[in-house]
Amino acid sequence: MSPQDKEAEIISMLPGDLKRIAEVVGIEATVKIGRFFRGTRLYIGDIGFLARELRDLKIRQDFDSGLNSRRLSIKYSLSERYIRKILGRPEQALPEVLSVLDVASKAEESG
Repeated sequence: MSPQDKEAEIISMLPGDLKRIAEVVGIEATVKIGRFFRGTRLYIGDIGFLARELRDLKIRQDFDSGLNSRRLSIKYSLSERYIRKILGRPEQALPEVLSVLDVASKAEESG
């Protein structure tokens, strides 16, 4: 039996959400998560806000490099008013998280 077959067999024996987690992150990470959160009801919310923060960061970078709100609204398919709202908000302190998300989203797009 190959290592992949053995891992698939182990994953198939896991109950419910642990099975789904193992399919995404692997058995070793699932065991770590299971040990850390043992018996705890765990809710994993939508990470869409991170994608929006990444988009907003890119909008700010494009603005700083010379694009005006009209061009930004066309590039990002947002209204000029919303672009100005984004530019007027304080920048979030999530650059490390956003860079990881950017790398992950590029990996998903390519593969």
